[in-house]
Amino acid sequence: MSRRRLVLVASLLAAAELVIGVRIVQVMVFGHARFERMARRQQQRTLTVPSLRGEIRTADGSILAASLERVAIEVDSRALRYPKLFAQAAAPLIGATPGGIARRLAPGGRAVWLARHVTREAGRKVRSLAPNAVVLIPDSVRVYPLGALAAPVVGFVGREALRTVGRAGLEHRFDALLAGTPARYLAVRDAVQRTIRLRRISEGRPGFDLVLTLDARLQAACEAQLQSVLKRVGAQSASAVVLDPNNGRVLALASLPSFDPQVPGASAPAAWRLHPVQDAYEPGSTVKPLIAAAALAAGVIRPGETFDCRRGGITVDGHWIRDHADPARYTLDGIICHSSNAGIIMVAERLAPRFLFRSLTAYGLGHRPGLGFPGETPGILPSPDRWSRMSEASMSLGQEVTASPLQMAVAYAAIANGGWLPQPKLVLSVSGGRETAAFTPSWRRRVMGEALAARIRSMLESVVTSGTGREAALAGYRVAGKTGTAQRAFDGAFDHKHYVAWFAGFLPLPHPRAVIVVAVEDPVKDYWGSSVAAPAFHGIAAATVRLLGIPPMTGERVS
Repeated sequence: MSRRRLVLVASLLAAAELVIGVRIVQVMVFGHARFERMARRQQQRTLTVPSLRGEIRTADGSILAASLERVAIEVDSRALRYPKLFAQAAAPLIGATPGGIARRLAPGGRAVWLARHVTREAGRKVRSLAPNAVVLIPDSVRVYPLGALAAPVVGFVGREALRTVGRAGLEHRFDALLAGTPARYLAVRDAVQRTIRLRRISEGRPGFDLVLTLDARLQAACEAQLQSVLKRVGAQSASAVVLDPNNGRVLALASLPSFDPQVPGASAPAAWRLHPVQDAYEPGSTVKPLIAAAALAAGVIRPGETFDCRRGGITVDGHWIRDHADPARYTLDGIICHSSNAGIIMVAERLAPRFLFRSLTAYGLGHRPGLGFPGETPGILPSPDRWSRMSEASMSLGQEVTASPLQMAVAYAAIANGGWLPQPKLVLSVSGGRETAAFTPSWRRRVMGEALAARIRSMLESVVTSGTGREAALAGYRVAGKTGTAQRAFDGAFDHKHYVAWFAGFLPLPHPRAVIVVAVEDPVKDYWGSSVAAPAFHGIAAATVRLLGIPPMTGERVS
C-alpha cells in the first residue's frame, strides 16, 4: 500500500473515531437526561388507581352502599403467543365469550383492558395463562346490599376508566369524601415491552364512611306504607318524612317509585328523584296552622271571636271559593279543626301582606331547608309586590305557594318543639381511619313563643280527635296534625285532575318526638288528604313509636 493511501485511510479512521467520540460525549453528557427519560418511558409507566370507596351506613348500622375489592385485567396483546387459546381459556373465568375477548385483543395494543370488577382468584387464574402478557391492577365494585331501600337518598355511581364517580344522591354530593385519595403504581416493562411487575409508589387513602341519621327499619316501614298507598290510589309518586323535632335529625326519608341503584338505567330518571326534598307542591290546608299562628302573633283575633262560615263559601275579588267544612260559625280553633276555607280566608285578610309574607318565610317557605342534598328545592313563595288581589286568600289555602314535604316537616317541627325552627340533618358523621367528624346543624332559630306553639298544638290535636284527621289517630297516643288536599298547577293552570293529598303531624303529645309528613302526588282513585295521606300517616306513626320505643299512655294499647 502506498504511503499516500495509508495516510488517507488513517485520516478517515481518525475522523470516524472523532465523530463517534463526539457523539458519545453528546449522548452521555449533554443528552443524558433526555435519553434517560426516553428509556424510562419505554420501561416504566405510572398508573393512578382509585382507593376503596367509603361506605354509606344508617344510624342503626345497616349498610346502604359499600365497595368490594376486585382487580382489573390489562393485557399486552403483542406479548401473547397464542391469543386464540388464551381467549378460549380466559373467557369462562371472567364471564365473557372467546369471540368477545378476541375482538378486544385484535387491535394488537400493548395495554388492552380485558375486564374490570374481576375477583382476585379469577384474576390470578387469568394471569397464570400468560404471565408475561397479563397485569392485574387493583379495582373495586360498588354494591348496595339493601337494594332499592333509600335508593333516591343514596343515589348511584358511574365509571370513568378505573374511577368510580358519584352520579346522583349522596354518592354525588359527597363524592370527594367517599372516593378518598388514589394510590399510584409503577408498571415496569422489560426490554421487549412486557410488563413484569407493579410497584406501589404512593399509598393513597381509602374513602371516608358516611353515617346517616336514617333508621333502616323505619325507612323500610315508610316505604312499605307508601307502596300500599300507590297501589291503592294509583298515584304518580308518594313521599314521607320522619323528623326528630328536637334536633332536626331525619329518621326516614321515603320516596316512591324507587329504583335499583345497582342498575339505575333500568328505571326511568323520574324514579331517581328524591321527591320529598327535590320536588315542591302546593301544600293545601297544611299551611292553615301557619296562617293561624301569624294571626295570633299579630293580635288580629279577639279571644272567643267567631267567624260566620254559614254560606258554604266566600267571594274574593268576584271569585266564589267553596268551603268543604259544614256551614257554621267557627272560632279560630274550629276553623283549623274542620279546615274551613272561608274562615281561614277571613283570618288572612286581616293580615298585612308584608306581615303574612314574613311569617311564612320565617317557617322556611321559599328557602331551601339546608339539608345539603343535591337539587334541594326552595319551593315558591312570591314576594307581595307580585301578588294579585286573590293571592292572600289563595295562599291561606295553600295555593300560589309550593313547598317540599321536608319544608313542611321543618315548619311543623317548630310547632311541635315549642317554637324553634331546626335545620334538618341527614348526615350524622363522616369517619375514616382515626378521623371522625360530626355534622352538626348550623342554625336553630325561634319563630314563635312557647305559648303560641302550645295553642297551635292544641288546634292540631283537635283535628285528629274530632276534625278532618281522624284516620291519623293512633290508640294509646295523643296525635296532632293537619290534612291537606291541594289542586296542583298543571301547565300553568289548576284543574280537577291533578291533586296532592297531604297529612302533616307529630306525636306523642305533650312532648312530640317525631314529626311525620306524607304527600301523595296525583292520586287517581281518591285524592283527599283525610282518606289518602292520613291512613299512611297512621301506619308510619305506629312503626315510629314501636321502633323508637315510645311507650303508650297508661292502660292503652297501640293499634
